[in-house]
Amino acid sequence: MKTTLHLLLFVFALSLPLARTHAQSQHEMNQQAAADFKKADATLNKIYAQVLAKLDEEGQGKHKAAQRAWVAFRDAQAELDADFMRGGSAAPLLRSGSLAGSTRQRTEALKEFLKQLTDR
Repeated sequence: MKTTLHLLLFVFALSLPLARTHAQSQHEMNQQAAADFKKADATLNKIYAQVLAKLDEEGQGKHKAAQRAWVAFRDAQAELDADFMRGGSAAPLLRSGSLAGSTRQRTEALKEFLKQLTDR
């Protein structure tokens, strides 16, 4: 129980930077977190397209398969993270925070992969 509570607080704390301090209501924080995810996703898609452009047809197929698998994992993890507040008004904040965080991490990984493709 104590571990679950600590994990919940940790996940919630990670999502707080996404909910700007100007947002006063839970609804506003949820909206801001969703907007932050949308921005992170747009950046990811830009880098993803750059990676695809550097790959041959076989590499593109493999990269697309990897990306589809990653998206499925990201979405499932976000649902799990939001489940700590199941039915609560903060669940969308946790979901969006998880989506944004995972997306930013994936973007950094793709940037590194793109750098390796460019350097070869």
